[in-house]
Amino acid sequence: MKFMKKNKTIVIVGIICLVLFILMAFAVYRMFYPSSGSVYGDRLDNAPEIDNAVIEQIKSKIMDSNLVEEVKYETNVAVMKFFISVKDSTKLADAQKLGDIILDTLSTKVTSFYDIEIYLTNENNKQYPSIGYHSKSASSFSWTNNVGEEDEE
Repeated sequence: MKFMKKNKTIVIVGIICLVLFILMAFAVYRMFYPSSGSVYGDRLDNAPEIDNAVIEQIKSKIMDSNLVEEVKYETNVAVMKFFISVKDSTKLADAQKLGDIILDTLSTKVTSFYDIEIYLTNENNKQYPSIGYHSKSASSFSWTNNVGEEDEE
């Protein structure tokens, strides 16, 4: 007790430094380990469910067009992605019409929430790859213009 009375200033400064160190450690912890909520925040709170039956229906309709060899699907946050491998004889304009199949099959609730991307690929045809993008606010797909190394000047 004598030490505290004799060194009152040092004790007060020491306690303040200890409190500041604890607050700093807590701040560093919160910086590296934020809240345990969803990584996506609240962006997906009102997301409509995408029924697997609808996705399978889209895949079968695309396969029934006889323009494609394989269709794969995945979703990433609020983006629906379709990877379509087309046949060698498929013209780019015909393959791009596959996007209409997707839009016609999905509900307006889904198309107004999710962005949709279509990746058309074929290793043997110079028209490909081509990427189509449908924004949730758009009415149709916008497509990339494929410019290969041979086409550049």
